[in-house]
Amino acid sequence: MTIDDEILANPVLREVNELLQNQTAKGLAKYGTTVNPMDHSTIEWLKHYREEMIDGAVYATVVIRKLEELQNGTK
Repeated sequence: MTIDDEILANPVLREVNELLQNQTAKGLAKYGTTVNPMDHSTIEWLKHYREEMIDGAVYATVVIRKLEELQNGTK
């Protein structure tokens, strides 16, 4: 089985692959290019990554609260 076959056969990998393709398309539409390591310094890339991770922590906290509300029967 090829890598592409494995991705197609696995729903998690298929979803991640679709997310990557969609993100790439959004980046191309917005910036006209894909990620270029030379666009930023290493520190700038790390700062950008940190900002994205903070956003992720916010989103995770929202979902945790929603699940806790469901579990406690409050919403």
